Amino acid sequence: MTAAPSRLPLLAAVAALAACAGSSSPDTAQDPTLFRVKRDDLPITVRENAELQALRETIVRSEVEGQATIIYIIPEGSQVKQGDKLVEIDVSELVEKRANQAISVAKADAALKQATKEKEILQKELTTKHKTAESNLEIARMEVEKLLGRPKGSQSGAGSNSDMLLRLQALVQPAAEPAPAAAPNGDHGSAPPRSSQVAQVDPRSFARLVDKVRAVLEQEAAVDRDMGEMANRILQQADQIRLSMADLKVKEDTFGHSERLAAKNFITRNELEKDKLAFESQMSKVRLAWNDLDLLINYTLGKELLKLSRDRDNAALELERVVASNEASVTKADSDLASREAEFTLAKERLENLDRQIKSAVITAPTPGTVVYARIDRNRGGGEAVREGVQVRERQELIILPDTTKMRCLVKVQEAQVDKVARGQPAFVVVEAFQGETFTGRVTSVAPVADSNSGWMTSDRKVYTTIVELDSDNPDGRLRSRMAANVTIMVDTIQGTLPVPLQAVFRDRSVNYVWKQTAGGPVPVPVQVGRQNTERVEVLQGTAEGDLLHLTMPAGVQAPKLEQPVAPTPAPLREGERPAAAAGNGPGAPGAEDGQRRRGPGQGGMAAMNKKLAEMTPEELEDYKGRLDRTQMLIDGVRDRGSEQVAKEMEEAYGSLKKALEANDLETAQTHQDKLRALLRSAMPNRGQGGEGGDRPRRGDGGGGPGGGGRPGRGN
Repeated sequence: MTAAPSRLPLLAAVAALAACAGSSSPDTAQDPTLFRVKRDDLPITVRENAELQALRETIVRSEVEGQATIIYIIPEGSQVKQGDKLVEIDVSELVEKRANQAISVAKADAALKQATKEKEILQKELTTKHKTAESNLEIARMEVEKLLGRPKGSQSGAGSNSDMLLRLQALVQPAAEPAPAAAPNGDHGSAPPRSSQVAQVDPRSFARLVDKVRAVLEQEAAVDRDMGEMANRILQQADQIRLSMADLKVKEDTFGHSERLAAKNFITRNELEKDKLAFESQMSKVRLAWNDLDLLINYTLGKELLKLSRDRDNAALELERVVASNEASVTKADSDLASREAEFTLAKERLENLDRQIKSAVITAPTPGTVVYARIDRNRGGGEAVREGVQVRERQELIILPDTTKMRCLVKVQEAQVDKVARGQPAFVVVEAFQGETFTGRVTSVAPVADSNSGWMTSDRKVYTTIVELDSDNPDGRLRSRMAANVTIMVDTIQGTLPVPLQAVFRDRSVNYVWKQTAGGPVPVPVQVGRQNTERVEVLQGTAEGDLLHLTMPAGVQAPKLEQPVAPTPAPLREGERPAAAAGNGPGAPGAEDGQRRRGPGQGGMAAMNKKLAEMTPEELEDYKGRLDRTQMLIDGVRDRGSEQVAKEMEEAYGSLKKALEANDLETAQTHQDKLRALLRSAMPNRGQGGEGGDRPRRGDGGGGPGGGGRPGRGN
């Protein structure tokens, strides 16, 4: 594996920029404590130590239950092929257990056979109850058959349900008749024309009844059966309708004849009204007859069929219940049989498991590779490697077989730097074993949350696991897993800015300043700083190109007392709000993490503000959302101090936090809340650095990142 030559000039440029950039100035060449400001590019990088890993690796684990002792393990670093012996574990106790378990399997098999015979005897006692339930079911089926009809051909001389459907179809779809003649002009009262009245009882409007009857018969597969009670009652009502319709026709003709006579004054109006009433009365009878047929088909017969069908279904369920009841009478035998079966199955599975574990005592290589011993986990800090004589537990890692043809770097990025790193950024890798060679790669993933054990027993600093995959392959295996490396991730390059060395920037409480060399001597000048790398920081305001800056405290001068920015004024309490809900304890407020330690009596309600969002009760979460609006005041205070970049980042985090809360995505909201608090802490004056001014910014302060709030830090 070789370094990528096309990237070496860029790396050399990065190294040159990372060094003190003023060596070419005549002034600094004469006095190494002075630096002349000039416009230059400032590369923004994240540099961390890392560990090489194979991109793909196979982990070999112990498959023996409980604790077992390793009696053989292949030497570390050996090259193995698939199927080669790697580890052998002592299973002498398992061999003895297997012999005893084989006896248990034989006993369980005999008990199972005995329980099976007992059940066969009891099954014969179920016959009587079962046949009685079957008889009741048959009677219920006969009742349904009586209503719908018997199978065709079982009753000679009787019509079928299909014949009934044809007669019903003929009733609702009579042959077309010519439209009645319009009545002559004249005053015949307010009654509508007879044609419209007769249309109200048009048989064709009841054609859906045929479909209804057919659907019922088809549902029970009874269309081709002989007619039953249903068909008889439908045909009886159909005959009644035919008689009523015939009588209606007679009365309609009589009424029409009377109308013509009345138009010529041959009959009196009373005679006309009498014929009209007779016609309308018969039309009502026709309507009632049709309505009776409709009710008969849609409700009466439907209700009877539903009841008989339910009786039949209930009889079927009763048959099932009887069977279940009979089975309940032999519950003891069934339970004994089931328990014997379970005992036999369990004994057999234990025997098979012992056989499998004894076979697993010799572990072979599932894939080819180089043997790397796994570490025994002790107190989360790792420990010694596995070896012969060591006891291991089930599923414990024993050997790692890395495929070193493709490598990656495991980088632990500090919390203050993780927001700069993104997937796809280029990176340069220097392996300690091959100094002078540089390998190229790219960031392939950044952990969304901090490592669960980061800061364990050391500090509260969080680290995020970041993966950098090397571009080129490693066919010769020069690079090995667990090799130490240093990774430089190229985040950004600020073009044409004014970078100065970190040691040139001093701090008086919350104000950054530089010692500028003038004709009258060194003068402290407040500056506003921006982004930085491990050596230099961008100066946004306070210096100009060509200025001479002191890299150390000038001799014979005192640290200045510079004017400090005004702290933001808290918003007044709303009506009914308790003092404990002050904005200073809101999300992102300084010292929110140690609020438990500083609050006094009467402030117990603020404990919820120190909880994780997912741990809050619904009431505490609503209270938190109500206080969230005050965060804008804190952002305005940061902006008033001149930290515009920090204020912008805080506003972005604040907006994302509100959106996540509205979506009830508490995990995402927690991430934005932590970022908001970190930004606010970086923008606040450094507590614990009071006293004399002129304190230098501490290394690893983390404030010189994007929007560092005028507090440049020197990276590790």
